[in-house]
Amino acid sequence: MFKIVRKKQFSEKVFLFEIEAPLIAKSRKAGNFVIVRVDNKGERMPLTIADADTRKGTITLVVQEVGLSSIKLCRLNGGDFIADIVGPLGNPTHIENFGTVVCAGGGVGVAPMLPIVRALKAAGNRVLSVIAGRNRELIILEDEIRDSSDETIVMTDDGSYGEKGVVTVGIERFIKQEHIDKVFAIGPPVMMKFSCMLTQKYNIPTDVSLNTIMVDGTGMCGACRLTIGGKTKFVCIDGPEFDGALVDWDEMFRRMGTFRRVEQDELEHFEEHLAAVVDDNTENVAEEAHAASDAQNVECPIETLTNRNEEWRKELRVAIKPKERAAIERVVMPELEPGYRSTTRKEEVNTGLTKEMAMTEAKRCLDCAKPSCVEGCPVNIDIPSFIKNIERGEILAAAKVLKNTSALPAVCGRVCPQEKQCESRCIHLKMNGQAVAIGYLERFAADYERESGNVSLPDKVAANGMKVAVVGSGPAGLSFAGDMVKKGYEVHVFEALHEIGGVLKYGIPEFRLPNRIVDVEIDNLKKLGVEFHTDCIIGKTIQVEELEEDGFKGIFVASGAGLPNFMGIPGENSINIMSSNEYLTRVNLMDAADPTTDTPINIGKKVLVVGGGNTAMDSCRTAKRLGADVTIVYRRSEKEMPARLEEVKHAKEEGINFLTLHNPIRYEADENGAVCKAVLQVMELGEPDESGRRSPVAVEGKTVTLDVDQVIVAIGVSPNPLVPSSIQGLELGRKNTIAVNDGMQSSRHEIYAGGDIVRGGATVILAMGDGRRAAENMDRQLRNGK
Repeated sequence: MFKIVRKKQFSEKVFLFEIEAPLIAKSRKAGNFVIVRVDNKGERMPLTIADADTRKGTITLVVQEVGLSSIKLCRLNGGDFIADIVGPLGNPTHIENFGTVVCAGGGVGVAPMLPIVRALKAAGNRVLSVIAGRNRELIILEDEIRDSSDETIVMTDDGSYGEKGVVTVGIERFIKQEHIDKVFAIGPPVMMKFSCMLTQKYNIPTDVSLNTIMVDGTGMCGACRLTIGGKTKFVCIDGPEFDGALVDWDEMFRRMGTFRRVEQDELEHFEEHLAAVVDDNTENVAEEAHAASDAQNVECPIETLTNRNEEWRKELRVAIKPKERAAIERVVMPELEPGYRSTTRKEEVNTGLTKEMAMTEAKRCLDCAKPSCVEGCPVNIDIPSFIKNIERGEILAAAKVLKNTSALPAVCGRVCPQEKQCESRCIHLKMNGQAVAIGYLERFAADYERESGNVSLPDKVAANGMKVAVVGSGPAGLSFAGDMVKKGYEVHVFEALHEIGGVLKYGIPEFRLPNRIVDVEIDNLKKLGVEFHTDCIIGKTIQVEELEEDGFKGIFVASGAGLPNFMGIPGENSINIMSSNEYLTRVNLMDAADPTTDTPINIGKKVLVVGGGNTAMDSCRTAKRLGADVTIVYRRSEKEMPARLEEVKHAKEEGINFLTLHNPIRYEADENGAVCKAVLQVMELGEPDESGRRSPVAVEGKTVTLDVDQVIVAIGVSPNPLVPSSIQGLELGRKNTIAVNDGMQSSRHEIYAGGDIVRGGATVILAMGDGRRAAENMDRQLRNGK
């Protein structure tokens, strides 16, 4: 929570807020912005920092009432609290001694211009400022601008103060008055466009600051993308400041209107939004946490539970003959009926095994002397031991075995591709049978323990007095944190978003992984002693060097990939074409489909999802639940789809249309700039590529055109450069991944990394395996003092 220490009203709808945010105040520079979430139902809203006071630990924001979120913020007063502020974000303004510069601010754009004016003046420039507003009431921070400017012109549209006219009149007066080396313009998009048109006539370079639609502000969603100089740029990562002559202003105007209709509807229900500030999930999480708070450890030591030569284990092996075990049919996971489940967004599709079903399935395990299933598990769970405990009815003991090596058993049991990992190595497959349902049993044991209220916590050694930091709270970071806290370290996890869980929260829908399940797993880590910090970006809010100065002996970077891939085809920046990251974040993390929340989303009726992985399946099944007719298009055949077979099966059952061997080559937009058609190239399969899959080849002259009103691009992600680029001396690999050795150690000996930021893209369980391996090797290094 961030306290408002001062509020000042400039006009009827423009307010200044001074807010306690010491870390942001310390690290912010001119041109940076923050993402603000007013309350638990609020959207994530970008606002540029107007000022900062490091002594008081405050930042200053100037806000104009425009939409629902800004109105809610402006209704707060001194002493009130804002739920979340994260930053500083974006690249700071490039400051040097240019010579003579013009700084033009329009409306509330004067506020972010103020620190730039001050920085330019401090760098030795002659600063000429123009501030403008529709009328006298909308002229803000005039005295502060004058204090740092050599000359200042005030313009008002109606002539009620200063001189009558728009901002460009003042800019041109300075241009005609003397030689100008550079212009900075911040304000409404139309003001910045016309300022650039003017300065282009005089060949004066002009920088503008773009305040676009954003969700996360760290490059994860791609909502802020614009065409700059003919190339797609992400404003939050590449900007927010750009050469105004390179901006596709018409595209920007269209994209800024993406949610206009939805936002107008929200304003009509404004009072309902004000009343709905309590997270719907709070009560459920509290109940889970209360049950977990009565944790009781299974008294039997872990060595007894996992020793294959214990008497109880021997008795189980001889109780049923191997042939009889092999004859037992594999359990079938109970599921919600497809017609019903495709209309409910938060009910889990797989409903879980009963105790009787789980104990019967556990009997299928042959308790191999050399279990190859364990070799297939990236986190090396002792699979036979937890399954044998289920077979004898000791479910809490099974859960204890799981948590001895896995920080997230209830998560892994739901989303890990066991059929490609542990189950793919099961001895039953060599006997032409079906693998033991390891994933189903893992989920059962974890759920049983949680619902019983008798939650065991893994054993941990005495504190060793050393602190380690984790960057990111996704599966890799949580796995690392769990192992290191058990080894006696003081563990701090730093998360950029306002919730813990990373991709587990924003990327995976609740019908596959309910948030309450993730929350309870995180709560268990908290009970072990892991400390979590939200709204904190390492490399922006806090630098790695500051962590080291604060006594952190090791750092594990698990910031994920995050940067969405696009195809770079014509029309791809049309309205209602979004990345799967943006789409799923709006629906999953921000709960945009709930009418009581503030985050806008356009609900498509004819939705096209591009891709063939699990994220594509999540996207198409989510769109179906929001009422759309959904088609998934994939450039290879169904056989080559990387998605889990279960996810493909579920999508088909729910009525998703599959259009394989097709690939988008361009999109067409309507008169409002919204996508209305997708032109697809018909493909055929050629020779296998390096991945072993047959390469798609275009069938010349053969295309198909589909009518669509929304497109979700789910073709993978690239590593987000935000964290790696902030760490000096860090060796990077392909596409800005962090290069590591076999022990997950980077080129800087104190920094380890794992998950998507190393792999470029990975499953939950592979990321967790990286976390475990990093923990093992960092622990060895720190204990040896090297």
